[in-house]
Amino acid sequence: MLQCESHQIECFVQQSTQDSEPPDLLVLKFPGTAGRAERSTTFPISMLDVPRTAVWTWNPPGYGGSAGQASLSTMASAASAFWKRITEEHVGPETSVWLCGNSLGCTTALHIAATAQPDRSRTGLILRNPPPLRRVLKHAASPYPHFGLINRVIADLSDSMDSMLTARHVDLHAVVLQSELDTLVPIEFQNELLAVYAGQCRTVLMEGLDHDGLTTDQHETRINDSIQWLWEHTGPNKRVFSNK
Repeated sequence: MLQCESHQIECFVQQSTQDSEPPDLLVLKFPGTAGRAERSTTFPISMLDVPRTAVWTWNPPGYGGSAGQASLSTMASAASAFWKRITEEHVGPETSVWLCGNSLGCTTALHIAATAQPDRSRTGLILRNPPPLRRVLKHAASPYPHFGLINRVIADLSDSMDSMLTARHVDLHAVVLQSELDTLVPIEFQNELLAVYAGQCRTVLMEGLDHDGLTTDQHETRINDSIQWLWEHTGPNKRVFSNK
């Protein structure tokens, strides 16, 4: 449990060493609505041979053991506080930092990237099925009676969690994993977001997968290549390390 300014955040940590030295690569992971930090894997560091690594996965306010109420506005302020505490205490002069988001977690990662002004040469993004949130909310509500009421929710959506706004201010190298058959965040919605993203992107189309589908060996090969590309552009020595 971490006290991040006014937010008490539950997070789970996986690290390659137990000493106090800063890692070579620090990954901050932000799961989607159905995700939980306690189920986090070692992706993406499992695809790299980096000596010192750490993965910190949070449960946002109202999820898991984190205090507070689940809301988009609370999520944004808590994410900024989480970023500040972890990077102040666990990042050294040679540490690279990756923000890794899944679905709704992508909006959190983009918010941090747009507002925290991280070092572009040492910071990267990994986004899976990033949603343009206003459009996704309307799409999700459309099958239901009185779906027009969702317009009130959309109107109240804070700019901090509007990825169509934040993406315009993020100039970081990014790997974007796209599920070809995503019904929650259709790929044309994702491409609309990527069209305004200010940084360099490398996309991986995961054929045959819905929103939360499991990747195959074929997908993993291309994902691995993209992770190597990201490390090449953000690693301390600008050099790729692979265990494959």
